[in-house]
Amino acid sequence: MDDGDRPAVTVALLGPFAVGVDDEPVRLPDRLRSLLAGLAVGRGEPVTVERLVDVVWGEDLPAAPQRSLQVLVRRLRSALGDAAVETVPGGYRLAVPPERVDAAAFADLVRARPGDAPAAERRRLVAALRLWRGPAFDGVTSATLHAAEAPRLDEQRLTALARRLELDLAAADRPEDSTTDNTADQYLPELQDLTSRYPLQERFWAQLMTALVRGGRRADALDAYARLERTLADELGIGPGEAVRRVRREITQGGITQGGMTQDGTAQPGLVPRQLPLAPRAFSGRAEALAGLDRLLADDAAPRVALLDGAGGVGKTATALHWAHRVADRFPDGQLYANLRGFDPASAPVPAATVVRGFLDALGVAKGRVPASEEAQLALYRGIVAGRRLLVVLDNARDADQVGPLLPGPGASVTVVTSRATLSGLAPAQDLRRVALGTLTPAEGLDLLALRVGVERTAAEPEAARRIVARCAGLPLAIVIAAARVLARPAFPLSAVADELADGGARLDALGDDDAMADVRSVFATSYRALSPDGVRLFRLLGTHPGPDVSREATRALAGEPDTADAALAELTRVNLVTEHAPGRYAMHDLVAEYARERARLDEPPDQREAALRRLTRWYLGVALEMDRRRWPARVPQAFVTDPGPARVPDQEPAAWFRAEGAVLLAVVDAARAQGLDAEAVSLVWALYSTLSYHADLRDALWVGLVTARDVALRTGDRPAELWCLRYLAAMAAVAGRTAQGEDLRRRTVDLATELDDPRALQMAHQGYAGDLVRWGRHADAVRQAERALVHGRRTGEAYYEAHALNILAWALAHDGDLTRALPLAEQALALLNDADNPTTRAVVWDTLGLLHARLGDPERAIACYQEAAVRFRKFDMRQDLVAAERRRAALLGDVGRWAQARDTWQECLDQHLELGLGGVAGIREALAHAADRAAAQTTSNP
Repeated sequence: MDDGDRPAVTVALLGPFAVGVDDEPVRLPDRLRSLLAGLAVGRGEPVTVERLVDVVWGEDLPAAPQRSLQVLVRRLRSALGDAAVETVPGGYRLAVPPERVDAAAFADLVRARPGDAPAAERRRLVAALRLWRGPAFDGVTSATLHAAEAPRLDEQRLTALARRLELDLAAADRPEDSTTDNTADQYLPELQDLTSRYPLQERFWAQLMTALVRGGRRADALDAYARLERTLADELGIGPGEAVRRVRREITQGGITQGGMTQDGTAQPGLVPRQLPLAPRAFSGRAEALAGLDRLLADDAAPRVALLDGAGGVGKTATALHWAHRVADRFPDGQLYANLRGFDPASAPVPAATVVRGFLDALGVAKGRVPASEEAQLALYRGIVAGRRLLVVLDNARDADQVGPLLPGPGASVTVVTSRATLSGLAPAQDLRRVALGTLTPAEGLDLLALRVGVERTAAEPEAARRIVARCAGLPLAIVIAAARVLARPAFPLSAVADELADGGARLDALGDDDAMADVRSVFATSYRALSPDGVRLFRLLGTHPGPDVSREATRALAGEPDTADAALAELTRVNLVTEHAPGRYAMHDLVAEYARERARLDEPPDQREAALRRLTRWYLGVALEMDRRRWPARVPQAFVTDPGPARVPDQEPAAWFRAEGAVLLAVVDAARAQGLDAEAVSLVWALYSTLSYHADLRDALWVGLVTARDVALRTGDRPAELWCLRYLAAMAAVAGRTAQGEDLRRRTVDLATELDDPRALQMAHQGYAGDLVRWGRHADAVRQAERALVHGRRTGEAYYEAHALNILAWALAHDGDLTRALPLAEQALALLNDADNPTTRAVVWDTLGLLHARLGDPERAIACYQEAAVRFRKFDMRQDLVAAERRRAALLGDVGRWAQARDTWQECLDQHLELGLGGVAGIREALAHAADRAAAQTTSNP
């Protein structure tokens, strides 16, 4: 067993297929063998549903492939244990340690390790090659695995074998380094067998020639070269590559290179392909991406395949070509380039067979020597490339199936793939280095604009230049198109183009072009048209989503079809129409979002758009109400609050959920109002206020949400809802320092509560007014308002309202100087409540008690009270209340000489102020520095 009771699963792919559980063999039926093999070649990485469907069924698809795959996964889990296969977004992952899958163990053993001694490297290679028991996937019927994965694995095997022989021949050259009798002759039978079985593998011929000449058989070595030359001429119509030619030259000149292979592998004269298109005329930024590509050039680089992926128009081709031209001299055997047209508005994707025929022609293979079958052509291509140092750029790939056959095996060649898709089906199999491209920073965007239109023009109108870049949202294609518009009208100022790029749907028109490949809308359209029906529908519906981003759970509500929403979202992510910017949260680039809104307006029926927004609003409301209940157990929903019924609540802490969804929720309020969902809009504001009021960064948006809810209440004649909105608008105005507005709102709140004669509403109205009067320094008036609050609190007959009233009266009296009267009132308030039902109210009362004991001259007791308050404020993410309490506690800790604790508490206060954007930072820094100095002095005097 692994990990306690977890079964130990082993999978063998390198030979007859075998699987075991706890060292006992397990027999699987045909399709389960294909499924497990497809997961196993992923080497512990996620494998997409689409890839697994192709592996298991190929072109013979069942009626419902996704559901059929789910059934197979359940059966596989039954055979191997539930934990063996994990469900991940968009697919599945084999949760088996790599050392228990022979293909993964092989890949790890052959991976280059910098600084490895030759003897240690040889031991690893021998161990790796021993894992092979026959042809890969023997006993697995998947055509996909045999066509794509088996050749790749076999090429890795041959590369490892060639490297082991290279080390053996090198050791034979240095007998002092060997612990056994080791001569080149002993490897001749193996090399003769390899050249017979793999007559086009030039590396084995070079090693055979080396072994022969070292054994004193110079004529046989030259004869071997002649046989290779005839074979290549007969089969391919080409001569040997430079590596073998160099070995021959060394033999004829009386010397030989170590191991028979050169390190630089210079290209065959006259047959060096130079296919790279021109480098981009203007290029800016991308330092991190270029550094990632540079890592492919390291001697021990693994892998040597990189994927540049990102949204359409983000500059993938420009980045690839800029880098390729910069490093072209590092590839003396040449550079191959193919536009795969995966997302071309005018052409279908180019098949791998078409591309490989062009590559063979560029490599000098005579047309009459090109094999008839596609598989033979691909094998020939890989065989020629093996041992050469080529740069291959595969541009604009559609999917993994288009790219996989064109990737050379391990060796000195480097391949760069660009695609809008993440090609997740390719990465696990090919050990891919992913280099994701996002938008340009504002500074990089300005540089690109200046390179296009001239530094003089951007310097003359810097503000207009910044507006152009901002309205292009950092998308390089959009900036290039905007620059073209500037250049087309040299007499017009930059500000004219900036104005044309205004929001509201006009940007896509302004960023149009006659060339579909240079038109932003057309570029997005090619990605859109490539989607599945479920992907198309979700993309349009996301165009109706009002928020800046969306959670995975919200997309299920938006789509109304949870079973298909996850797969559709994964598809949109794979083609970079959305990005997962945080775990489980997705966003669209501004221009992509504008295109999604356009498609929703044009393609999605109005009733479907309305139904989607209704589902979404009610889901957000249901979750917000449940999260509010969990966060504030004592809070009772107002009568005007509409509960849409049970909702599928995300597995998150309430405070974290509100923090992640805050901006979205406020946007949904406005969208719901515009849709006529009045009750839902007001109810959602009620549900989110108690938490979001503590988020300073959302305060302006929350004010707008409250105004929206009040306007709805006024229009519908809902007086209790209007009263509630007035009360919290007053609170927000007071916190913002708008005293006159705050007092006007407080008076209107009291007047409306009096009109309704609701004791709860009256208690809260007077309580809020009293708190603000304390803030404004009108302490006697505050005491009078607090006394009225207590009258109405006791009228309710509920401890919650009475405790709140007692506390606000104690708070007002403390500021008015009547400490003797205030203390027992606060103690009564605390006694009325318990932590199980009212933890946050008790936190506020503890804070009041801290103030009272501090003013009564008992700092140690005050510190203890503030600590009780802080524990509860921190637990419920009431960060502004926490900061206020901690500031008072820090000052008291200094007063009693506990300087180390004072220093730590001031530091926490500073961190919270900076995070929340609160004022008073300078004073806190000064107090922190003072506490730190005193704590250091205290430590020195008391070592």
